[in-house]
Amino acid sequence: MEAHMAAARPPTHHQQKAANLARTFTKLLRRKRSDSAAAGAGAKETDAPASVAGDDYDSSMDATTTTTTTTTMPSLSKLKLSGNLTAAYTLDAFFRNAAEKKASPGAPPAVSPDAAADSLLANLFAGVSAVKAAYAQLQLAQFPYDAEAIQAADAAVVAELTRLSDTKRRFLKDPAAAAKDLAAAGNTALSAHTEEQRHLLKTYQITARKLEAELRGRDADLDRARGSLAAELRDERAMEVRLHPGRTLASLDELHVSGLNPTHFLTALRHAVKSIRSFSKSMLASMQSAGWDLAAAAAAVHPGVPLRRGGAGDARFVFESYVAMKMFANFHRRDFNFSFLDGREFYERRRFFEEFTELKAAPPSVFLDVRNARWGGFGKFLRAKYLSLVHARMETAFFGRQEQRGIVSAGPGFPESSWFAEFAEMARRVWLLHCLFFAFDGGDEEDGASIFQVRTGARFAEVYMESVNDGRTTDDAAFSTAAEDRTVGFTVVPGFRVGRTVIQCRVYLSRPGRRP
Repeated sequence: MEAHMAAARPPTHHQQKAANLARTFTKLLRRKRSDSAAAGAGAKETDAPASVAGDDYDSSMDATTTTTTTTTMPSLSKLKLSGNLTAAYTLDAFFRNAAEKKASPGAPPAVSPDAAADSLLANLFAGVSAVKAAYAQLQLAQFPYDAEAIQAADAAVVAELTRLSDTKRRFLKDPAAAAKDLAAAGNTALSAHTEEQRHLLKTYQITARKLEAELRGRDADLDRARGSLAAELRDERAMEVRLHPGRTLASLDELHVSGLNPTHFLTALRHAVKSIRSFSKSMLASMQSAGWDLAAAAAAVHPGVPLRRGGAGDARFVFESYVAMKMFANFHRRDFNFSFLDGREFYERRRFFEEFTELKAAPPSVFLDVRNARWGGFGKFLRAKYLSLVHARMETAFFGRQEQRGIVSAGPGFPESSWFAEFAEMARRVWLLHCLFFAFDGGDEEDGASIFQVRTGARFAEVYMESVNDGRTTDDAAFSTAAEDRTVGFTVVPGFRVGRTVIQCRVYLSRPGRRP
């Protein structure tokens, strides 16, 4: 009776709960096994864990749940609940961890100390370059003064310094964690290097704008200085005109072609002759330094003409005559008898006057600039006259080599020596005189201009000639002869006729020949 009651007694609450857990666990294992079998393409049933019940057991559990305790408890004892539940929880934890890893594949790996140090340095350099760029922007905004730009640049400087301080604090506290945080935010070493280059480029751009502004300011100062210099030069020329009227080119500043007269031409001629005399003195000094025989050199220029005084006394007139003869050669032709100036044959008098006005005010840096096509003809004239005047042996004796002659011959530039600068100024004044010469009506007309010189041995005539050695004391009584008995040794500077005005040529008087 008792045995029958014990067999008919329903399972307790704990037994029922254990049975439900076992059934649920069995279903889970069957589902997982079926998924594994599908993934493994035909895995065998013998591969299942030994402690796990099969499908037959699941059906038996369903049949024996409501049976007696004697049939249920042995089944539960076969299941070994405690061991299988532990396995279930372990497997569930395994699958849950695998799902979590699969859901977060981008988790940052461990950061090495070297990588953290590289990241720190890259971000520090990027921050420093950002501070420099912001400070450069702050300086740029101060001149010209811009209050809004100054405030924005100041805020940028403070923000970059704050970010640098924060970076330093985080790296000192935990370098690896700080590097991980930067990598998670996209601030890797490569991106930091890119930011550094971007800020450096911005700094260079700001610096370039600042330099451009300074350059514009310097240009403005230069323009003001040029204006002041021009005003000072005008005042100086005006004062010189008042002190020495008719002796400077400043008196020709306000000249018009309709107002030309012989006085203007005489002023330009005086300047040209003054420059010729200065260059001939430099040539004579170079000959003396080179040890030349001045008497022999003078005899080579004007053979058969005896000089009153030897040495450098009267030899200077010989070399002045030599320079003037070379510079005024073919002066009566519009093109100086140079084929590269044949276009000047068609110039009108106004065109010559305009060229005179323009070149008179031009500095040497302008008319000696080979890039300036405006004075290309004058540059060729300069080369031709230099090669004609300064012989190769002469330059070698003066300077030891023919460097300046080589530069002039090869072109397109010019020597930068004081010797050539003096020659260029002399050539410019002769060119100006030539322009002014043809600004008058040319030809044999009454209002035209012409040039003349006196041949050697001609009788001296005061109307057309001026003696360069007249009135000098000498021990030779023969020089005290009458004026009509004096003869011309050579022409030093040619004479001109401008309209009805005759400008005397300057001549050197030689010893008179013996009368029979």
